[in-house]
Amino acid sequence: MEAEKRERWMRLCVEAADGQDSKRLLELISEIDGLLHEKEMRLKNVRREASRYVIEAAEKKAS
Repeated sequence: MEAEKRERWMRLCVEAADGQDSKRLLELISEIDGLLHEKEMRLKNVRREASRYVIEAAEKKAS
């Protein structure tokens, strides 16, 4: 699923770079923005989980 989304936003960027229709460009930009926002949220969650894991491991090691 993530790979499909990554491919999708990349394809949309290529389409936007080649586009001439301003209405279509706005649609593409809006969709790209949404996909990248989802990616950002996923990455924040991964970082949060990784930080939690590191803290828990350090606490176990200290005790």
